[in-house]
Amino acid sequence: MKKIFIKTVILICLPIMLNIAITVYCFLNRSLPEFKGYFIGTMLSMFFSFVWVFIARKAIISNIMVMFTITLASFPIKIIFLAIIALGGLFLLKMNHIYFGFAFLLGTILSLFIEVWFLISANKLQRKLKLSLKATEKEINN
Repeated sequence: MKKIFIKTVILICLPIMLNIAITVYCFLNRSLPEFKGYFIGTMLSMFFSFVWVFIARKAIISNIMVMFTITLASFPIKIIFLAIIALGGLFLLKMNHIYFGFAFLLGTILSLFIEVWFLISANKLQRKLKLSLKATEKEINN
């Protein structure tokens, strides 16, 4: 399970690095509001990815369904934060909301694929471990 978690952490960093690279591009080649929008969207997406990794590390010991529930329940919370920061950033920071939304959605969707892959892989591993445990118990009892 630990190997799958380490792979997941590495894979979660890939969308973050992609978004950071695009942020640098926006800084060099776009206007300030576009850069601000992409930068804030990247930071928010990165924050949610790190929060998920932290929660996954704590919940990995328990049932996989707990992890699934956490992943599923976090989506509405992400949308609420998206709305709050988008409105605040639009009026207070004068950022481009299209770039903000694109950065946030790109990071969120890519990390969601990785989170689902982790859940499926961890579930398969748990099932294999349970089957091997049952087989071992049968051998001991016979």
